Amino acid sequence: MAFTNEDAAHLLRRMGFGGNPDEISDLESRGKEGAVDYLLNHQNINNQPLDDLLTASFNFVDPRDGNRFNQGEIRRWWFTRMVHTRRQFEEKMTLFWHNHFATALSQVQDLYMYIQNLKFRQYGLSRFDDLLEAVSKDAAMLIWLNGLQNVAGSPNENFGRELQELFTMGILDPVTGQANYTEDDVKQVARAFTGWKFRNPRQGSDPYNAEWFIQANQHDNGSKTIYAGTPYQVSGNLGGEDVIGIICNRPQTGRFLTKKLFDFFVHPLSSSSQDKQTIDKFASVYTSSNHSIKELVRAIFTSDEFFSERARYGLVKQPVEYIVGAIRMLGADYRPGANVTGERNQTSNALAGFSRNMTQDIFNPPDVAGWDLNLGWTNTATMLERFNFANALVTNRNHTNPGVSITNDQLGEYTKSKSKKTVNKFLEVMNLFGVPKEVKTNLRNYLETDDQGVKVGYDKNDIDKKIRGLVHQILCLPESELN
Repeated sequence: MAFTNEDAAHLLRRMGFGGNPDEISDLESRGKEGAVDYLLNHQNINNQPLDDLLTASFNFVDPRDGNRFNQGEIRRWWFTRMVHTRRQFEEKMTLFWHNHFATALSQVQDLYMYIQNLKFRQYGLSRFDDLLEAVSKDAAMLIWLNGLQNVAGSPNENFGRELQELFTMGILDPVTGQANYTEDDVKQVARAFTGWKFRNPRQGSDPYNAEWFIQANQHDNGSKTIYAGTPYQVSGNLGGEDVIGIICNRPQTGRFLTKKLFDFFVHPLSSSSQDKQTIDKFASVYTSSNHSIKELVRAIFTSDEFFSERARYGLVKQPVEYIVGAIRMLGADYRPGANVTGERNQTSNALAGFSRNMTQDIFNPPDVAGWDLNLGWTNTATMLERFNFANALVTNRNHTNPGVSITNDQLGEYTKSKSKKTVNKFLEVMNLFGVPKEVKTNLRNYLETDDQGVKVGYDKNDIDKKIRGLVHQILCLPESELN
């Protein structure tokens, strides 16, 4: 089947946050496999404009030089990346791993959260074994799950438990329903990770590398047996790296990751026999590709399942997706401001504030399980906050100070001489295909009626009054909440 403009828009919303009509047309011209490869191989995309903006806006040259790292700054930094990057999938995959390996500023120093975020970019599409090892040795995780208190003779089980429950296999196999590990496995795995430490990067030669090491006198060198009585039983003087390799090689890990990726990028999977077959189908890609995350997501994004009717608008937009997507699709402006001299410069962290009010506080998920996706985003309070963001976006006419805004010229680019064409164009720009006819009629009536309820001829020059209101109404449609 032909790869359509609607297909390209669907792909960019899921692998990224959405794009303007030119970006979507470019993806469409590449065909399905070509478009997926283009987004997937993001290292080949020139991202110099973003690099220049980050250099001008942030002073992260050396965290040992002053106190420029703080919670607000790293949030502003990440939103700047998501809004302005040309490598959308890099940011989207980083968001996935941030939710998967959920550590938070509530317990972890901002510098370590920043370093972990960089590691998600470095290892995000590598072998899962390599990513898991890097995250397990990372300072943020060692702090978050009490790895520093995990010592021989008094093992702390927090990481050993979450490693299996949340990061790799899950409590139950999503296909067979069988238990993947026991309480004794938690204890044995915890022993394997005893003595894991890190050195403060502010004291080392590399300020962005919290160097991992094993403190020998705190590591348990005794024999350990994991998964006793199963085909996966292993015994010996196992260390943490051994355990990571063993777990990553289990088929249950491929199934668990497939389900997590589907729930985040495609649509929620149920316990139906059809969905179990889907899990097995893509888990086999994980196994046959030597646990390659890149090949697994490539298979998912080029699949019939991804482009199915069930998948289209089958997810509720995360607050980050709603905010960043609206800005990118409309071609609006986000100016982060600058903090490069150590002085108090004018900056804007408004986007992080809106997202936090919608209950997605980036760098600070609620607990180790991450955010509750889809229906977890929707209640009366969070929907009001979404509408508040929409109002702020379309009413801010200050285009010089830091913050988010949209100009009349930007809105005029999609404004036509007739109300019907204007409505259709803005729905297309916002990637809303299949909006009911009666909704379109109501939007047209809004454009054609003045404040006194009198029908008027629509003039495209009346952008500041009517088009801003039209965009606000579109952003508040139920359809705009779906991805």
